[in-house]
Amino acid sequence: MATTFTPSVSSAISSALSRRGIDLLSGIFRGGDEKEIGRIADLILAQTGIQISDAADDKLSDEQWVKLKEFELQNQEDLLPVRQKGEEQNLELEAQKLANQDRKNARDLQIAAMNSSDPWIRRFIHGFAVLITLLTFAFVFKAAFSSEPIDPERLRIIDTVIGFLLGTSLSAIIQFFYGSSYSSSNKQDQIERLTQRINQQPRREGE
Repeated sequence: MATTFTPSVSSAISSALSRRGIDLLSGIFRGGDEKEIGRIADLILAQTGIQISDAADDKLSDEQWVKLKEFELQNQEDLLPVRQKGEEQNLELEAQKLANQDRKNARDLQIAAMNSSDPWIRRFIHGFAVLITLLTFAFVFKAAFSSEPIDPERLRIIDTVIGFLLGTSLSAIIQFFYGSSYSSSNKQDQIERLTQRINQQPRREGE
């Protein structure tokens, strides 16, 4: 079973590695996948005999730090993809975090609108959603059941418009009123864990 670390321990390990110039390993422990972090920790233990968690408590000798640097150099081919995967995951989670914040801001705006005394302001978002939904289904119905021949050039345009209406407009309306999917909920949990880890990462001097 792979070793596991709490976000605070991973951040402390990353900070200690960074101070010693072991940047590749530091990046993995700062924002890598939890399973990959555990696998790398076990690999370090197998090849060097070092419990990487001791780095968080500053318990490593100078000789052990040298071993860790040698481990990083000898295992670059294995470590680089892990670091790259972690960075890509962080970017994806950051984008999802921004999207979630956008939806939250939109809902907050709607709450403020619902408290307005103007009935047009209170009903605008619902009317707009109904209009887009009706237009979407009307377009799909027209495209699907029209008896008129459709040339290939128009067909490509119709495919593009239907894809946009169903994949973007209608999907955004559903997410706004009914929330994100279970998959997005899982991503939100990952965002919270990543945010916690980043917040616990000590800043370097001068930053």
